[in-house]
Amino acid sequence: MTNYDLEQVKLLEYQIGLSVLSILTIVVSLTLSYNALLNLKKEDSIYSEEEASNILLMNRTVDLFIFLGFLAINIYDHNARKKNNTASYIGDLQISASVLSVIAAIIVLYVAIVNGNGVTGQENPEI
Repeated sequence: MTNYDLEQVKLLEYQIGLSVLSILTIVVSLTLSYNALLNLKKEDSIYSEEEASNILLMNRTVDLFIFLGFLAINIYDHNARKKNNTASYIGDLQISASVLSVIAAIIVLYVAIVNGNGVTGQENPEI
């Protein structure tokens, strides 16, 4: 294995870790959505309004860090490819997509902070 291959293995391991974490945040989002559904049906909910708000805020923060992680991986990969003369415009596109994902995560985190009163009909707990 070359040094480049070893770098790629490390990056893939990080991507797998971030993907697993992303799946966990989706499960949390599903529980928040189900909680909102129970609230709308006037049934006993899983979380109180304050708990749902805190969980949503934490989940959105974790999402932001996940997307920042993917951005860092894409930048690192692009730089490694440049060192090995294998860079292409695809790397630039991946970085651009990651930047847009980070912007989206910042926006939904901002909405969660400003809303501050849990999941409402105007707010979707999934990113």
